[in-house]
Amino acid sequence: MAQEQARPGQDSARGRSKILIVDDDDDFCASTTALLEAEGYVVARAKSGKEALARLSQEAPPDLIVLDIMMEHIWAGYEVNQAIKFGGSSPQAGRVPIVMVSSVTIDPAERFRWAGEVGMVTPDEYFTKPLDIPCFLGTVKSLLRQSS
Repeated sequence: MAQEQARPGQDSARGRSKILIVDDDDDFCASTTALLEAEGYVVARAKSGKEALARLSQEAPPDLIVLDIMMEHIWAGYEVNQAIKFGGSSPQAGRVPIVMVSSVTIDPAERFRWAGEVGMVTPDEYFTKPLDIPCFLGTVKSLLRQSS
């Protein structure tokens, strides 16, 4: 029987999907890591947009990114989203689904609807904090299924 090969972001030992959480909030990261690990995912963390971009340039990309907006400054998450999706530094990372999670209650598509390049700051999905856990987990599963 042929052994299934893991995708670049997967934990090669077990074929589990890897999720990168990019957020400077320790409590959110701890609770979300516990939630995702309980679902069988391998979770890594970056505490800033700069750290996330450095990791993406040095490591195999994860299978999904959970991204905060307000970190180093109030636009950091939008800049990271744009750099990943359109920066061209890592073609593999450009295909990684991004789930933006923030306390900002207006999703980027609405917030920047007047901008000609709204797609550059719009993630694949958007959630507000606190998370609707069943909806969040369903979205993560769906995005991982779509990207495989």
